[in-house]
Amino acid sequence: MKGIKYMPEKYVYFNNITDIVSSEVAEYIKTLDYTPVFSDDNNIDLTSEDCVSNFLEPYKDNLVGAVIANPPVALMRGNIENTTDEMWQNARNIFVAPVLNLTQVLGKILMNNQKGSIIYLNSIHADKPVGDGFLYTTACAAVQMLCREAAIIYGSYNVGCYNVMRGIVEGEENYFTSEYSPIHHNSQVRFPKEKIPAKTSLNELCGFLLSGGAYILNGADLHADEGFRLFIGKSSYYK
Repeated sequence: MKGIKYMPEKYVYFNNITDIVSSEVAEYIKTLDYTPVFSDDNNIDLTSEDCVSNFLEPYKDNLVGAVIANPPVALMRGNIENTTDEMWQNARNIFVAPVLNLTQVLGKILMNNQKGSIIYLNSIHADKPVGDGFLYTTACAAVQMLCREAAIIYGSYNVGCYNVMRGIVEGEENYFTSEYSPIHHNSQVRFPKEKIPAKTSLNELCGFLLSGGAYILNGADLHADEGFRLFIGKSSYYK
C-alpha cells in the first residue's frame, strides 16, 4: 500500500534456548519487534567458523544482536583437587571455545552492520568461587575477559558488548550446591525479598541492552542477581 514503509525484521541470535533465562528473553523480545533465531536444533558446531557463518548467512544483513548463554554447570563439576587435564580441556571445548568462535563470527557481522549488541548471559561466579564448580568459574572468568576485549575491538563500530553476571532464578535452586561453599544452600534467604527471582527477571534488562541507548555500558560487568552476593544476614537471624 502506498505510503506504508516496509520495516525489515530485526534478528537476534541465541546459542542456547534450553537455558531458562534465554528462553524467556527470546519470548519477551518478540514484543519489542525482534525476531529470535536459534542454532540449538540444527546440530551446529559452534566451534566451527564455517558452520556458524553458514547458519547466520540468511540473517546477517538484519542481525542486530546476540544472547550467548553459559552451558549447564553440571557439565563442568570439579574442584581443584580432583580436576584433571582432560577435564580442563573438556571444559574449554564445551564452554570457552564455542563462545570465542561465536564472538568472532558475530563481531564481524555486526561490525559490517555498524551496530548491534552481544549480550553474554554469564554468571556471578565469574568472580565468586563455588567449590565444586572450579571448572565452571574459571570458564565464566574467561568469558568475562572476552567480553571486555570484544568491547574494545567491536565498540569502535558501534557494537556494544555486555557481561551480564546473573544469579540463579526459579528452577535453578540446586545448580550450585557444594560441600565446599554454603552460598547456595537455603539460597532464597540470601535475596533481600527472601524469594528466588522469577525466570523472567532479566527480560527487560536484555531488551534494553539490545537498544542503542545501552551503548554507554559497553564492556560493563552487570551484576544482575537481585542483591544475592551482598547477603550478610539480617538482624533477626542473630536473635
